[in-house]
Amino acid sequence: MPPNSKDKLVGRKIVVVGGTSGIGHGAALALLEHGAHVAIVSSSEEKLNAALKRIDHPNASGKVSDVRNEEQYTEVLKSLAPVDHLIYSSVDKIIRGAIADADLDDAKWYFGVKFWGSALTGKIASKYDIINSGGSLTLTSGTGAMKPGTTASIGGSLNAGLFTMTQGLANELTPKKIRVNCVVPGMVVTELWDKMGASKDQQKEMFDSSSKKLPVGFVATPEDIAEAYLYCVRADYANGTLITIDGGGVLQN
Repeated sequence: MPPNSKDKLVGRKIVVVGGTSGIGHGAALALLEHGAHVAIVSSSEEKLNAALKRIDHPNASGKVSDVRNEEQYTEVLKSLAPVDHLIYSSVDKIIRGAIADADLDDAKWYFGVKFWGSALTGKIASKYDIINSGGSLTLTSGTGAMKPGTTASIGGSLNAGLFTMTQGLANELTPKKIRVNCVVPGMVVTELWDKMGASKDQQKEMFDSSSKKLPVGFVATPEDIAEAYLYCVRADYANGTLITIDGGGVLQN
């Protein structure tokens, strides 16, 4: 008999790559609240230790690994196996700005985390018995793939590529009975905006302006986006699905 819906994640082992901050951290907290055992993978030992100290939960653990190092990252995921679900939310920096001013070498570097890190995670899940049959892999994209505007030609293309990767991996991992879905967040209040060089006052102005335009009337926190990750790991009938969670932003003209 399947577990009661409210107890579905109790005791499940879930890996969150990029769970020390932002939406990955929000997902890790939500999963712990639902009784899961969560292992966070981060490229920074300092950030990992700080995150685990903040979380202060007996079911939370962590490993250090850089997704740009295929051999090391593969061994870390193998050491955590078998797991029931794997969430990939790692991102280095938002790629935004006029393409005429773009530093393509920087863009390639940032692709290495979000895009190629996702591809490598899919490769490892396919090649090795990392995820249990009936489990899931959840990737992370962004609504810039659907509405890149005038400053997201490169970043939007990165996110759009993850749409195709999600559906391609869902087909490739079918023999293993591993579902693959993708969370597609809109604007979120995270530390990434600090990396973009925006001051706190500039961020507040931006979030306030966006809140007035969004149908829901506010900009999401990582905890709001975590609901989409919970859906992806809990919904056994969801596969190859793009879960847009953007406060109705795609409805805007």
